Amino acid sequence: MTTRKDPNMIFRIIPAAFLLATSLHALTSCPHSKVEESFNLQATHDLYYYGLGPALRSFITRGEDKTSWMTQSQTCDARSDEGSDGSTCVVGDYALPYDHVRFPGVVPRTFAGAFVLASMAKVISFISPQPMSPIFVQFLIRFLLLLLCLVAHVRLALALEYYSVSKPKSHHTQAKKSTSTSIQSSHPSISAYYLLITASQFHIPFYSSRLLPNTFALLLVILAYAEWFYGRPRCTAVFLVFTTAIFRCDVLLLLFTVGLTLLLQRRLNIVEAISIGIVTGVASLLVTVPLDTLLWSRLIWPEFEVWWFNTVDNRSGEWGRMVWHWYFSRALPKGMMTTALLFPLAFVRLPERIDLWITRRRSGQSTRKDPKKHVGFFDLTLLPFFLPILGYIALYSCLPHKEIRFIFPAIPMLNVFAAYAMSRLHKVAFPVIDGGKNVPEKYSSADQKSASSAYRLNFHWTGFFMWLCGIGTILTTMIGSQLFIRLSMENYPGGEALNRLRRHLDSSIPSSRTTIHSINLQNTPKWEDVRVHVDVAAAMTGVSLFGQRHASRRYDYESPFPIEKSGYEDENQLEGNSKRTKKFTHLLSEEQNVDGYHLVDVVKGYPRFDFKNFRIDTRNATYILESDDWPGGEMSNLSTRV
Repeated sequence: MTTRKDPNMIFRIIPAAFLLATSLHALTSCPHSKVEESFNLQATHDLYYYGLGPALRSFITRGEDKTSWMTQSQTCDARSDEGSDGSTCVVGDYALPYDHVRFPGVVPRTFAGAFVLASMAKVISFISPQPMSPIFVQFLIRFLLLLLCLVAHVRLALALEYYSVSKPKSHHTQAKKSTSTSIQSSHPSISAYYLLITASQFHIPFYSSRLLPNTFALLLVILAYAEWFYGRPRCTAVFLVFTTAIFRCDVLLLLFTVGLTLLLQRRLNIVEAISIGIVTGVASLLVTVPLDTLLWSRLIWPEFEVWWFNTVDNRSGEWGRMVWHWYFSRALPKGMMTTALLFPLAFVRLPERIDLWITRRRSGQSTRKDPKKHVGFFDLTLLPFFLPILGYIALYSCLPHKEIRFIFPAIPMLNVFAAYAMSRLHKVAFPVIDGGKNVPEKYSSADQKSASSAYRLNFHWTGFFMWLCGIGTILTTMIGSQLFIRLSMENYPGGEALNRLRRHLDSSIPSSRTTIHSINLQNTPKWEDVRVHVDVAAAMTGVSLFGQRHASRRYDYESPFPIEKSGYEDENQLEGNSKRTKKFTHLLSEEQNVDGYHLVDVVKGYPRFDFKNFRIDTRNATYILESDDWPGGEMSNLSTRV
C-alpha cells in the first residue's frame, strides 16, 4: 500500500529550518546577555548548580526557630562560594547562594521559567558522557528555550494552514471554496510564509533564546494564537490567563481584547469566561506562589507586585517616557521593517484587482464593473484577529514607559497578516495548476476558459512582478536584520571584557604543574590570589554567573578566585577610592583612570551605524585594569613547560 506524499511538506520544512537557522545564528553571534534578561539567566544558573536545596533548608531552619520567615533580614558578604561570584547572602541564620537575594532588581520576577529550563538542562547533564562547562550550560539553556519557541511557531503555522483550508470565506460559494482548497494544496501556504517572514526579522529570532520574561510570555501567547486559529477559544483563554498570572501581567490587556472578541462572536459566554478565569487563575497561583515564595523567602505573587508597580503606583515612567504613538510610529516599523508594507494587502484586494483589470484589457474584455463578477475591494477574513491586536497596542500606549519587547505578543499576529498577503500574491503570480484546469477564485464559472488562457499567456507576468516585490520586502528585512545582529555583537562589552581577562590571566599566571627557572617563586602570581571586581556597567552588558564561573576556574587549580559585582542598588554600590578598591587585583570598569591600577585592555561598545561612511562606530566601553602591586605582569611573556 503506497502512502500519498503531502505536496506541502517541503514548504513546511524549509521555512521552519530557516527560522531555526536564523535564531541559532543570533544565539551564536551574541552569546552574552544584557541586564533585561539577567534575572532569569542568573536564576537558571543558581537552580542548575544549587537547586532548591538551600532554600528548602533555610525554610525548614527558620520554621524550627519559629521565626517569621516572611520578614527575615538579609545580609551579604563576599565569602567565596564555589567560584560563582564570591558572595553569600544570609537570610535569618542561613546562608543562601542565590544571586537574587543580593541583587533583587526593581520588581520581583517569577522563577517558573528558570526552573523549567534548569530542570531540562539538569536532565541532559545526567545523561551527558562528559561534564558540561559553564559556558556550554548557558548555551544549552538558551538553546532549549529557542527550541521551545520554534515549536510554538511551527504549531501556529500549522494552525494557520488548518484555518486557511477549513474556514469558509463569507464571500465565497461552496464551489469556489473547493477550488481554493485545490490551489492551496499545491502552493506555499500562509503557514510557510509566516515562518519565512518571522525568520527574516530581527527581534523574534534574536529574542527567542533570551531569557526575558517577555520571551516566556511570547511562547505561551503564540500557543494561544494557535488554539485561536484551530477554533478552540477555551484553550486560547487558558493560555492567556496562565501567561498573565505567571510571566507578564501586561498580557492582561491582550486577554481583555481577545476575550471581548470571543464574547462578541459568541464563541465564549460569560459563565465560561468566568469559570476559565477562576480555574486557570487558581492553577497558575498554585504554580507560581509556592515556588516564588520559597525562593524569595517571603509570601509573594511576583506578577501582582509588578502590576501594582506599573499600574497603581504608575512608576514605569521612572525608566523613561515616550509619546503615545511610539509603538505605531517607531516600534512596529522597526520590528517588522519592510515586511510591514505587506500588512495592508491582507485587507485590500489590490493585487487581484490590478491583475484582473490588466487581463481583461489585454484580452479585449470590458473593464467596467460587472455586478455578477465583482469581487469586493476589501478582504475581511482576518479582521476578527486584527481588531484585538490593534486594541492591545492602543491600550498599552497609555503607559508612559515603552519598549518594543513590551508588544512582542503583537508581532506574530502582524506577521500572520503579512503572510496572508504573501499567500494571495503567490496565487496571483502562479494561478495555473493541473494543466490550467484551476484558475483563481475571483473568476466566475463562465470565465474559466478565457481566464485560464489569459493567465497562461499574459497575466502571469503581472502577478509575478507583484509577488517579486513581496519577496523583495522579505529579503530587505533579512538584510536589515543581519545589520542589527552585527550591531548587537558589539553591545556586550562586559561579557567580552571578562573573556579577555581570563585569557590575560591564563598568559600571566603559570600552571601549577609548571617548572619555573630563574624567577623568584615567592613573587609568582597564583590563581587563588586573584580578586576581581565588576562595576555596574560591565555587569549590565554581558557578565553572567555562567561566565564568572568559567572565568574563575582553571583545571590546574583547585580553588576558583572570587568575582564581586556592583549593582544599581544603593547597598551594592562600590566607591572608586583606593581604600575600597585596593583589595582587588583586577577591575572591569567603565572608568579608565583608577588610582593604583594600570590599563591591560579596553573593550569597545555602544555601537552606532554611520550611514554616511557605511560603517559601525564604537567607543571605549569597558576597561580591564590591573593592580600595580600584582606580580603577574612579568609572567605574561614567560615561556613555561609542563
